Amino acid sequence: MKHQLKNSTTENMLGLLECTFVDYAKQLRASYPGRIIRNAAVFVSGVPEFARLGFIELVDTRSGIPEGIPDFLVRTIKRTKHQPIWIPGVNFPDEPFDIYEQMKASMRNNEVVWRHIPAKRPSTWRLRAVMPVQLNRSLH
Repeated sequence: MKHQLKNSTTENMLGLLECTFVDYAKQLRASYPGRIIRNAAVFVSGVPEFARLGFIELVDTRSGIPEGIPDFLVRTIKRTKHQPIWIPGVNFPDEPFDIYEQMKASMRNNEVVWRHIPAKRPSTWRLRAVMPVQLNRSLH
């Protein structure tokens, strides 16, 4: 799959997820030589875990956009031709590469398993993105 890269990682979540899970698959292949580890298997196992932990969130305009989504993401969600769309969740790290410190993949038999290591500091990207909008609204 080819995706057009945008300036912001938060506006290109699917591309970021694909790259991240491909990288996890490469790490697993290096750690478990001789095993067949497919990118798709890592993706399929990782998406539910990342969603459960609030790193990503599935949004569909047909069922409504949840409160607290920053305006720039609302515009992206509404513009997308493919619904639903994955967006960064409330726990997505402020620095995207910090995800590798918080999520570790390993193999148990032929299954990819995930271990979550809680962040030392809570994610603030969504709060920072929504805060100026809320301040503007309260001033009017």
